[in-house]
Amino acid sequence: MDERKLEELFRDSVRTVPPASFDEGDVASASRRITARRRMTATVGGTAVAAAVLVGGIGVGSGWFSSSTDTVASPPPVAPLTAAPAPVPQIESDGITPRSGGCRPDPSVVAAVEATLPEAGGTRPTPVLSCPTGAKAAAFPLRDGPAAGRVTVLVSPAGTAQAGQSTPGDVRRPDGAQQSVRKARSGKLVVVVSEPEQGSPAAPFGTRLAHVAGDLAARF
Repeated sequence: MDERKLEELFRDSVRTVPPASFDEGDVASASRRITARRRMTATVGGTAVAAAVLVGGIGVGSGWFSSSTDTVASPPPVAPLTAAPAPVPQIESDGITPRSGGCRPDPSVVAAVEATLPEAGGTRPTPVLSCPTGAKAAAFPLRDGPAAGRVTVLVSPAGTAQAGQSTPGDVRRPDGAQQSVRKARSGKLVVVVSEPEQGSPAAPFGTRLAHVAGDLAARF
């Protein structure tokens, strides 16, 4: 076979090759699509990372996330020891503070004493510190001329009268006080005691004490 024949055969084989299924425009379009896809992937990935950082910052700032050591609650602070407040004494509506074992002025006794001893009406009754069980009482700071002191009136059941006050009668005590005891209509005992204050020459209204006790016995 000569060279001319060979050349014709090669030329014929080239003509039989099928044409390409894509051209230069198809290659450019595919390249643009791949580039756009890569850009979108990078944008979405960056947005996700930024969102994760933002959520993490908010969670830490607001206490959503904490380390394992924070899960154990801290014990509450121990309150400092303070002294208990001192008891407040009970004040009655009339401003008089009763004491333990005593009794405050009884209105009925006050009214009866003021009726039979008008001088007591100008003073303010005070509590009686030593008061028998079930008794009603009132005390009055009084002045009778140069004599000054306190007149105490007790109306108590006969079975609870204090020693030296369970028998009707009039006595003068060693401390200078005068005492008159009478049995009331109700069976109770009325005890009237006039005690001089320090420096007083006598007990106030000592000469009228028996009359006051008798009048109170008739009222009670």
